[in-house]
Amino acid sequence: MVTALVFLAILLSAVLVHELAHYFNARQVGVRVRSFSVGFGPILFKRQAYGTEWRFSLLPLGGYVDVEGLAPEVDDSGELKPARDGLAAKGWPAKVWVLIGGVIANLILGVFLMAGAVTLEPLYRSFVNPGANVVQGTNIVGVEPGSVAAEVGLQPGMALVGINGVDDPNPNEVVEAIQGTVGELELRVVQDGEQRTVVVAWPPEDLAENERPLLGVQLEPREVASVGYAQAVWESSVFVVRSVPEMVRSFASGFGAAITGRQSEDVAGPVGIVSMVNQATQVGIAPVLFLAAVINFSLAIFNLLPIPGLDGGRILVASIAAMRGRPFAPKQEAMVHFIGVMTVLALIVLITVQEIAAMLV
Repeated sequence: MVTALVFLAILLSAVLVHELAHYFNARQVGVRVRSFSVGFGPILFKRQAYGTEWRFSLLPLGGYVDVEGLAPEVDDSGELKPARDGLAAKGWPAKVWVLIGGVIANLILGVFLMAGAVTLEPLYRSFVNPGANVVQGTNIVGVEPGSVAAEVGLQPGMALVGINGVDDPNPNEVVEAIQGTVGELELRVVQDGEQRTVVVAWPPEDLAENERPLLGVQLEPREVASVGYAQAVWESSVFVVRSVPEMVRSFASGFGAAITGRQSEDVAGPVGIVSMVNQATQVGIAPVLFLAAVINFSLAIFNLLPIPGLDGGRILVASIAAMRGRPFAPKQEAMVHFIGVMTVLALIVLITVQEIAAMLV
């Protein structure tokens, strides 16, 4: 039940800010929004206000805004005709501003959510900003019986304050030194306020070919550096810009895998997202915020793809129409967007079926 509520909260918040951005951008350029709906299917509640019919529908798995002039109109005889008013009468910059509003809104919401996750759990900062010094110092929390560490007297509770000349190393630096040292491994440890140095011939002589040298210790950070919310917002913004090419590549790879029948880790369908939400809710609020941020980023970049029916596809159509100096024929435009939407839905269904099949294996 908790997983379902969290999933709906993440999805509805992402959809709501996306569609509200379209709404406000349309109003800003003087275009009427005839209806604003949260959810699809039968309308459960509606109210007229500010020239818009506000709706809440049965299936709260998305939403839409009916912007005047966004799509071809239907005449009295049921035939499609070119839209003349509303957004259709505006120039290319206004059309792009209305269409891209949802993408910008999801990116902004994702940045704020990710900054919240990083502030609550600073370890996420190493993912957002790999260059940040997140972890400081190392403690030994476990020693494997019979290991090299046990033989030289290392014990749980010791602070590892130096390794091969590196002062106060973090766990990653310790692992790098253990894996990369040839000759002697010099360790400085502190226990009960007393410091001592341990020197070990390294790697061990009885190491098998291609076997990784292991000291036999379990490590944890002594301290995780906190980060202010403003700094986290800045680093999250840089992270989004840096990650756009990788997210586009992931979508292309994931869709390609779905079409060829291969399972992909690059794109998750509804089943995969619910599973991730379930795991996040069991850990705490920071993972939920982080996952919500990633979903908002994914929704933004996905909508920006030049696929007909999506915001990016509509921007592409508007751009081509502006360059050719005239709009597309209504039936052509409607058919292109219909094919795009059906293709996207088919891919989602295909990915969902593959996820369910993988669970049943």
